[in-house]
Amino acid sequence: MEGGKTSVGPLSSDQRWILRGGVIVIAIVIATIAAITSGGGESESAPAPPQPEARIINEAELAERAAALGQPIYWAGPVDGTELELEELQGEGVRVRYVPEGSEAGKAPSEALTVGSYLLPNPQEALETFAGEPGSATRKGKDGREVAVDTERPTSVYFVDPEDKVQVEVYDPSPEKAMSLALSGRVGPAE
Repeated sequence: MEGGKTSVGPLSSDQRWILRGGVIVIAIVIATIAAITSGGGESESAPAPPQPEARIINEAELAERAAALGQPIYWAGPVDGTELELEELQGEGVRVRYVPEGSEAGKAPSEALTVGSYLLPNPQEALETFAGEPGSATRKGKDGREVAVDTERPTSVYFVDPEDKVQVEVYDPSPEKAMSLALSGRVGPAE
């Protein structure tokens, strides 16, 4: 080293390969970082979870579907001026919506009477936990079932079927109607 300068001679063949390899590695790292921060592009993005399939069914088909799934499907019986829309929730249970007659499956307004039958590992324990939370209230139905509701969101009322297979949700835009149906004993399994 003379006068503070470094002398660099021509690169050997091995040094050129190392330099090229380093440049390639840096380019790959930059491309990977860019792909991660930009969402990875369409081909690398995770597929969206499947949406539940909704279909219009009749009472007999509802009972057949319950048998095929091996779980109770709760509903509120026939309601004038409505059809039943069944929505299967990929192993998590089902929902029965009461949609206006002539509605296309999946296209009816979301503010409709809905009865959900949800598969949980321990439905009774889940209901007891929910009922014990601040803001929850419980009442006894005509048939002795315990019904729980979150007083902040009273449009959904919950109970457990007698065999402890599913937790049932009764939803209605009217909190009074949701509670009345849940307490009445009218909401039961399709048979």
